[in-house]
Amino acid sequence: MSDILRQVDEDLRKERLSNLWKKYGLYLVAFIIVIVLTVVGYQLKASIDKSKNENLLEIYIESANSESFNQQLLMLETITNSKNIHLSGLADLKIANLFIENKNIEKGLIKLEEIAANQNYDIIINDLATYLLLMIKINELSEGRFMEQINTVNVQNSKFKYLFMELISIKKLLIGKNKESTKGFQELIDLIDTPADIKTRAIKFIEIAK
Repeated sequence: MSDILRQVDEDLRKERLSNLWKKYGLYLVAFIIVIVLTVVGYQLKASIDKSKNENLLEIYIESANSESFNQQLLMLETITNSKNIHLSGLADLKIANLFIENKNIEKGLIKLEEIAANQNYDIIINDLATYLLLMIKINELSEGRFMEQINTVNVQNSKFKYLFMELISIKKLLIGKNKESTKGFQELIDLIDTPADIKTRAIKFIEIAK
């Protein structure tokens, strides 16, 4: 009887987590996209020759201030068609984000797949696109397919190392591998360089896994 009750409790926990992810996952994705794009944009901007690309930067900034989806898209496509691979990659990510924000998830995913596979872009752009793809499709992908895509990234050397580690543990939790999930979250908590917000989330996820 205790085994049956334990299984029922486990099933209810998995269902609750899955429902929470379906309900709020997209909002979390959009929030993280905005935060990460801001950071990536700052880093890439520092490496760009201002004298040659000032106009492109102005277009990118102007697009962010526009309230019209179509106008933003046209402005960003102007940048993606330029020869500046740094700003082009950033603009492509922003386009993917626009589709996602406007509930056109399919187009957003197609765009992210294109970015992740584009070897002309900086590796930080490729990694971010892969991360966002996996985050959005985390419920759809089998564990094998999920890890296969994770392995296309050099996680330990990625700028998004801790986000990838967190994502792997979330996947483990969603499929009911609570012990492996808890171990992964605990590793994030124990690592000195893990960002504070990720550590805070790890603690909360461990509580869910109990």
